Amino acid sequence: MVRILKWLAAGVVALAVFVLAVYALSRAMGPTRAESAALALVDAPPQLPDGRDGFAALYSVGHDVPPADQARVLAEDVRRFAASPPLSMEEGATAPGWRSVLDDWPRLDPQQVGDPPWCPLREPGCIERVRAAPEAYAGLIERHAVLLERSSALAGYDYFRNPFAARLDMPIPAYQSLTHLPTRNAWRFARGELDAGLAGTCDGVALGRRMVESGDTLIASVIGAALVEGHATLLAEMLAELPRQHPLPAQCSDAVARPLALEQGVCRVMLGEGRFSIGGMRTQITGQIAAEASGHDVPAWGTRLLFDPERTAARMAPTFAWYCGDQARALVAADRPLVDQTPPPSLWSLRCASNPAGCILADIAQPAYADYGVRLQDAGARLRTTAALLWLRGLDGPIDEAALARAPAPLRSPERPLRLDLATGTLGTALYEKPRPGTHGRDGTWSVPLPGSRLQSAGVSP
Repeated sequence: MVRILKWLAAGVVALAVFVLAVYALSRAMGPTRAESAALALVDAPPQLPDGRDGFAALYSVGHDVPPADQARVLAEDVRRFAASPPLSMEEGATAPGWRSVLDDWPRLDPQQVGDPPWCPLREPGCIERVRAAPEAYAGLIERHAVLLERSSALAGYDYFRNPFAARLDMPIPAYQSLTHLPTRNAWRFARGELDAGLAGTCDGVALGRRMVESGDTLIASVIGAALVEGHATLLAEMLAELPRQHPLPAQCSDAVARPLALEQGVCRVMLGEGRFSIGGMRTQITGQIAAEASGHDVPAWGTRLLFDPERTAARMAPTFAWYCGDQARALVAADRPLVDQTPPPSLWSLRCASNPAGCILADIAQPAYADYGVRLQDAGARLRTTAALLWLRGLDGPIDEAALARAPAPLRSPERPLRLDLATGTLGTALYEKPRPGTHGRDGTWSVPLPGSRLQSAGVSP
């Protein structure tokens, strides 16, 4: 019996020595070279595009802040936010412990009971909506005139850099204000202000593409892609009701004159999203884990045995840095789905032995970004289709397959050829985004009416 106990004790000691050795080896290994390079890329200061930064105007767009005060308001809020403690991630946590200067200024969204809805960006038919209730929409547009002018003026800026500290409670501008612009443009067009409606719609396309190309947060670029979709759809519906000889404002050709700069845009926005996600992990999530451990009388060193924030950050970083690599650039150039097919790192790797909680946390977050790259690619496909629509409109003679076959190379994609349907009078392209359920869901394509195809139904003489 004594011999058996000795063997058991020796086995326990040997197992403990083995576990400690594995843990020590895992701790000593640190991140891989690829993880360290990816984290350095994410942590590097962002490179700003050329031109004017419009974030101060965007940040205050929902409030009646004079343009001369917008930069000051933003700077003060950035200071207040940086000085405030991060919002706890615990369920039921209260509002952040800071007060925005924007609260001192009146809001610019005077909604009233009975107001008609704003046109959804991802649904067609905005012109028909406003024609069905012209007086109601006239009142809606008039009450929101200042907000709409402020939102429209954002098209005059070149980029929008969010200067707030990268935390999960980072303030977000009132992007919903920008989504109201197609309704005003459709209303102007429906009441006979054709050139004003066209110009505003093309400005909206340009604003959307600028947010995709220069965005530094994923939400900004996704809103930009939605603005491209909503305004490009509306522009096509306007052109369907106009004779092909009707001159277009200069900003219409400018908005689609060049392909969407996806290579730089996707890289920039995913690195920005990496800073946001990893910054939140380093602050709020790390603080929450420490607070929960303290609440259960677990010493701080005990938490560090299972969770290493910096090694977790390194494991998260390749998810974002991949969009700046050779594989992503090749997919963008070939217009193939921008999806990272790299197998995820294993939870059973030796590096996770000393950071199991961090590995689980990093791997949970990774799939959340899988579909965003293709959504931005679809914005590029919509711009390409719109450019082809304007090119076809400017031709002499009928719009048919023979005409489409002569389209310039920049308007074509080897993976997604343009689809001309003369029976329905539409031009379309395939989409990479997953179809959405519902009445207005996607069937894998985006189609818009051909120029002049609705002249008779619109009551306009050709």
